[in-house]
Amino acid sequence: MDDKDTELLCKVSANHLFLAQFEPFRATIRSLRVRNPELSRVILQTIVANGGRFDSIIWSQSCPSPALLTFLCTLELLQFNEPTSHLWSFDAAALKLRAEFCLILQNVISRVSESISSSELGAEAVDEVELNGDVSGINEDLKGLGDSLRVLVKISDMGLRRLRPDLIEMDDVIDTGGDIVVEEEEMMCLRRVFLENADIFDVLSLNIEKQVGWIENEDSDMAITVRTVVKHKEVEDKVFKSLQKCIQTAHLEAMRECLMNNDVDGAISHIRFLHLNYGINEEEYRVVSKDLLRRVLPGKDDYGDARREMRDKFLSVYGEALSSRCTPLVKMIQVIHDEMLLEEIESVKASESDQIPLPLQHLQNFIQELNSETTLNSTNSLLETVITSCMREMYQYARVHGVHLLECVMDTALSAVRKQKLHEASNILLLFPRLQPLLAVLGWDLLSGKTDLRRKLMQLLWTSKSQVLRLEDSPHYGNRSDEVSCVEHLCDLLCYQLDLASFVACVNSGKSWSLKSSLLLSGKEYMQQGNEDAHWDPFVENFVLERLSVQSPLRVLFDVVPSIKFQDAIELISMQPITSNLSAWRRMEDIELMHMRYALESAVLALGEMEKNIGEGVGNDQINSCYLKDLKNHLDAINNIFRKVSAI
Repeated sequence: MDDKDTELLCKVSANHLFLAQFEPFRATIRSLRVRNPELSRVILQTIVANGGRFDSIIWSQSCPSPALLTFLCTLELLQFNEPTSHLWSFDAAALKLRAEFCLILQNVISRVSESISSSELGAEAVDEVELNGDVSGINEDLKGLGDSLRVLVKISDMGLRRLRPDLIEMDDVIDTGGDIVVEEEEMMCLRRVFLENADIFDVLSLNIEKQVGWIENEDSDMAITVRTVVKHKEVEDKVFKSLQKCIQTAHLEAMRECLMNNDVDGAISHIRFLHLNYGINEEEYRVVSKDLLRRVLPGKDDYGDARREMRDKFLSVYGEALSSRCTPLVKMIQVIHDEMLLEEIESVKASESDQIPLPLQHLQNFIQELNSETTLNSTNSLLETVITSCMREMYQYARVHGVHLLECVMDTALSAVRKQKLHEASNILLLFPRLQPLLAVLGWDLLSGKTDLRRKLMQLLWTSKSQVLRLEDSPHYGNRSDEVSCVEHLCDLLCYQLDLASFVACVNSGKSWSLKSSLLLSGKEYMQQGNEDAHWDPFVENFVLERLSVQSPLRVLFDVVPSIKFQDAIELISMQPITSNLSAWRRMEDIELMHMRYALESAVLALGEMEKNIGEGVGNDQINSCYLKDLKNHLDAINNIFRKVSAI
């Protein structure tokens, strides 16, 4: 070397290298790179190609192993342009993966070595154990660790071979000998090591997957390799894939043992290390996963703490599967879950005639068995939990069956209404309270001719809950007219028609009727009172409802009750639901027509009294004065000039 500074930097670099002082070594290499980039790159390439294995290196705490030295030098080498040129046929990313493989494996080797060192007993302890006769267990344990260490070292040597140059022959590269063969049966002694260092071997498996992918995707025309190198790669790839397979086998066997010992949590903890593309038949994963899911699926009729605990475990299965970075594994678990759910649904269908979805059936059973002695707060809290759980199950049921969730719920509720099980229909819609008005409207026609059931239907699904539903959604609307949908307005209209029908039935039976008996206005109070004392004629009510379906309330009211009092008529017409300015205008028109009608009636009655007073002298001036006063009030209430003139 002509440059003395370059020669000095090389000597200093060598000193730091053999003292395992990497930080000073890296600083020196970077200084050398400024003066002679090619030389600094060759130094780093030589270290990486030898796997950091040089004689007389004094390893330190900051750099305790050749694998760490190789990895750190690889990172520094990657800072150069074309770090693998003229030496390796693979690119920089593949070089980093190979150095990383050696470092990961060295970490495991260090742990196993420490375990062997800590397992060695002093002389006194050995004598004591020999007196007790329990020596075989310790010897077997040490023997297993020794075998594991031997296999790990062989795999590490194989990883080191992959760092050797494959484009040129380098005299200063240490030869690791011929082919290193590690059989799959030989790797099974690492089962304990696999499980104790599961996270490390999971990363190692991912590293192998990337390495094999790089090799399989390489363009052979661009790589100048000799036959022996290709042969080495084939052997190494086979060993690496066998290592992945053995890791998976160890976790599957551990899951089986945990399930045999009823250790569900232990079995779940292994899911995140499973991968379907690592050489194991998918059927083995399916068998173990199905056995696990059978144990963690929550009980259907139990909604207590045990169910919540099982639900958490079931969700943790999916959480661990997502952590595995293996999408096919998640899909497989989902398919198994769907198959199990479908089997349960089909078995229930075969044994029961009622085609009620299984989650809704469990909800009905729970509500029926709900203890009436529990406090209101605890009942509401438990019911909310049950509804939330049932809703999750219904989403799963709808997805598996390929049906629309809301359609499925509505069909079940309508079926209950058709069977006149109104409370069951109301319980079903606890999942989706906003569907209650729709069910009330659709169920109306299913109860044709049954006014008592229609009234009960409107009580359960609308009048007792309409205000609550509207208050829940009121912040989303600007004014009250926007809060009432067409379905909600129809519910109010049907309740109003029931009130008119009940009024006519009351008048026909000679009983009195008041606004307290109104289904539309009383709401929850009507339901709490139950109106048990009212027994109306169903024929009259059905007759009025039939007329109201084709005629206006004003016409029907005065046709069936010609002698209706003005106060009753004005109260009933004023109760008519309105949702727009047009509806309000029409109601005002109806009220004016009523005033015209009662004005004419008052005029006729007043003339009759006058005739009696003039002709027979028996008329009552006070009554006549009342008729005239009523006539004046009715005329004053008419705002339309033409109607007022016509009435006069």
